[in-house]
Amino acid sequence: MYNEYDRARALKRGGGRQVLSIEEHLPEAEAAMLATVHLSDAGCYDLVWASNIVSRAWKNLENEFEAEGKAEWLEELRPFVAGGSAKPPSQEEAATRLGVPIATLRTWLSRLRQRFRESLRAEVGSTVSDPADIDGELRHLYQILMA
Repeated sequence: MYNEYDRARALKRGGGRQVLSIEEHLPEAEAAMLATVHLSDAGCYDLVWASNIVSRAWKNLENEFEAEGKAEWLEELRPFVAGGSAKPPSQEEAATRLGVPIATLRTWLSRLRQRFRESLRAEVGSTVSDPADIDGELRHLYQILMA
Protein backbone atom coordinates (compact mmCIF):
# COMPACT_ATOMS: atom_id res chain seq x y z
CA MET A 1 0.00 0.00 0.00
CA TYR A 2 2.86 2.38 0.75
CA ASN A 3 4.31 1.77 -2.70
CA GLU A 4 0.97 2.48 -4.36
CA TYR A 5 0.59 5.66 -2.30
CA ASP A 6 4.09 6.77 -3.36
CA ARG A 7 3.41 5.99 -7.03
CA ALA A 8 0.13 7.89 -6.99
CA ARG A 9 1.81 10.98 -5.53
CA ALA A 10 4.98 10.85 -7.63
CA LEU A 11 5.75 13.81 -9.85
CA LYS A 12 7.41 12.41 -12.95
CA ARG A 13 8.83 14.02 -16.04
CA GLY A 14 7.92 17.60 -15.28
CA GLY A 15 4.90 16.90 -13.10
CA GLY A 16 3.66 19.82 -11.08
CA ARG A 17 4.82 22.33 -13.68
CA GLN A 18 2.62 24.38 -15.92
CA VAL A 19 3.05 23.65 -19.63
CA LEU A 20 3.63 26.95 -21.38
CA SER A 21 1.72 27.05 -24.64
CA ILE A 22 3.91 28.26 -27.46
CA GLU A 23 1.18 28.29 -30.04
CA GLU A 24 -1.35 29.89 -27.73
CA HIS A 25 0.75 32.80 -26.49
CA LEU A 26 2.82 33.76 -29.54
CA PRO A 27 -0.15 34.87 -31.66
CA GLU A 28 -1.44 36.92 -28.73
CA ALA A 29 1.97 38.49 -28.25
CA GLU A 30 2.25 39.30 -31.94
CA ALA A 31 -1.28 40.78 -31.98
CA ALA A 32 -0.43 42.89 -28.95
CA MET A 33 2.68 44.04 -30.74
CA LEU A 34 0.55 45.29 -33.62
CA ALA A 35 -1.70 47.19 -31.23
CA THR A 36 1.14 49.26 -29.87
CA VAL A 37 -1.11 51.98 -28.51
CA HIS A 38 -0.65 50.73 -24.96
CA LEU A 39 2.88 49.33 -25.36
CA SER A 40 6.07 51.23 -24.88
CA ASP A 41 8.98 50.82 -27.26
CA ALA A 42 10.58 48.53 -24.68
CA GLY A 43 7.40 46.43 -24.50
CA CYS A 44 7.35 46.04 -28.29
CA TYR A 45 11.01 45.08 -28.26
CA ASP A 46 10.37 42.48 -25.55
CA LEU A 47 7.53 40.91 -27.53
CA VAL A 48 9.59 40.70 -30.70
CA TRP A 49 12.53 39.32 -28.74
CA ALA A 50 10.44 36.63 -27.01
CA SER A 51 8.72 35.63 -30.25
CA ASN A 52 12.04 35.33 -32.07
CA ILE A 53 13.70 33.35 -29.27
CA VAL A 54 10.90 30.79 -29.11
CA SER A 55 10.64 30.53 -32.90
CA ARG A 56 14.38 30.03 -33.32
CA ALA A 57 14.52 27.46 -30.51
CA TRP A 58 11.72 25.44 -32.10
CA LYS A 59 13.29 25.78 -35.56
CA ASN A 60 16.58 24.42 -34.17
CA LEU A 61 14.67 21.43 -32.81
CA GLU A 62 12.99 20.90 -36.17
CA ASN A 63 16.40 20.96 -37.88
CA GLU A 64 17.82 18.47 -35.38
CA PHE A 65 14.90 16.09 -35.78
CA GLU A 66 15.02 16.39 -39.56
CA ALA A 67 18.74 15.54 -39.51
CA GLU A 68 17.93 12.49 -37.37
CA GLY A 69 15.15 11.44 -39.77
CA LYS A 70 12.48 12.02 -37.12
CA ALA A 71 10.66 15.08 -38.49
CA GLU A 72 7.29 13.27 -38.52
CA TRP A 73 7.74 12.37 -34.84
CA LEU A 74 8.26 16.01 -33.94
CA GLU A 75 5.05 17.05 -35.69
CA GLU A 76 3.13 14.31 -33.89
CA LEU A 77 4.59 15.26 -30.52
CA ARG A 78 4.40 19.05 -30.95
CA PRO A 79 0.92 19.50 -29.41
CA PHE A 80 2.13 17.86 -26.20
CA VAL A 81 4.95 20.39 -25.90
CA ALA A 82 3.28 23.45 -27.40
CA GLY A 83 0.01 23.02 -25.50
CA GLY A 84 -2.77 25.52 -25.97
CA SER A 85 -5.33 23.31 -27.66
CA ALA A 86 -8.81 23.30 -26.16
CA LYS A 87 -8.86 19.50 -26.03
CA PRO A 88 -5.45 17.99 -25.37
CA PRO A 89 -4.52 15.23 -27.79
CA SER A 90 -4.65 11.66 -26.60
CA GLN A 91 -1.28 10.13 -25.84
CA GLU A 92 -2.69 6.69 -26.58
CA GLU A 93 -3.78 7.75 -30.08
CA ALA A 94 -0.43 9.40 -30.77
CA ALA A 95 1.40 6.26 -29.63
CA THR A 96 -0.76 4.17 -31.96
CA ARG A 97 -0.10 6.51 -34.91
CA LEU A 98 3.64 6.33 -34.24
CA GLY A 99 3.49 2.57 -33.67
CA VAL A 100 5.09 2.64 -30.21
CA PRO A 101 3.96 1.66 -26.71
CA ILE A 102 2.54 4.45 -24.55
CA ALA A 103 5.52 4.21 -22.18
CA THR A 104 7.88 4.87 -25.10
CA LEU A 105 5.81 7.88 -26.18
CA ARG A 106 5.95 9.31 -22.68
CA THR A 107 9.72 8.87 -22.59
CA TRP A 108 9.99 10.63 -25.96
CA LEU A 109 7.83 13.50 -24.66
CA SER A 110 9.99 13.89 -21.60
CA ARG A 111 13.12 13.98 -23.74
CA LEU A 112 11.54 16.39 -26.24
CA ARG A 113 10.57 18.80 -23.47
CA GLN A 114 14.11 18.62 -22.13
CA ARG A 115 15.58 19.26 -25.59
CA PHE A 116 13.24 22.22 -26.08
CA ARG A 117 14.29 23.67 -22.72
CA GLU A 118 17.92 23.24 -23.74
CA SER A 119 17.23 24.84 -27.12
CA LEU A 120 15.49 27.80 -25.44
CA ARG A 121 18.36 28.11 -23.00
CA ALA A 122 20.89 28.12 -25.85
CA GLU A 123 18.94 30.78 -27.76
CA VAL A 124 18.64 32.97 -24.68
CA GLY A 125 22.31 32.35 -23.98
CA SER A 126 23.18 33.75 -27.38
CA THR A 127 21.60 37.07 -26.36
CA VAL A 128 23.51 37.64 -23.11
CA SER A 129 27.17 38.36 -22.48
CA ASP A 130 27.29 36.63 -19.09
CA PRO A 131 26.02 33.02 -18.80
CA ALA A 132 24.91 33.80 -15.24
CA ASP A 133 22.17 36.01 -16.74
CA ILE A 134 20.47 33.17 -18.65
CA ASP A 135 18.08 32.11 -15.87
CA GLY A 136 16.90 35.68 -15.32
CA GLU A 137 16.36 36.16 -19.04
CA LEU A 138 14.38 32.90 -19.23
CA ARG A 139 12.14 34.09 -16.40
CA HIS A 140 11.67 37.37 -18.29
CA LEU A 141 10.80 35.43 -21.45
CA TYR A 142 8.10 33.45 -19.60
CA GLN A 143 6.68 36.63 -18.07
CA ILE A 144 6.42 38.24 -21.51
CA LEU A 145 4.65 35.22 -22.99
CA MET A 146 2.28 34.90 -20.05
CA ALA A 147 1.34 38.62 -20.01
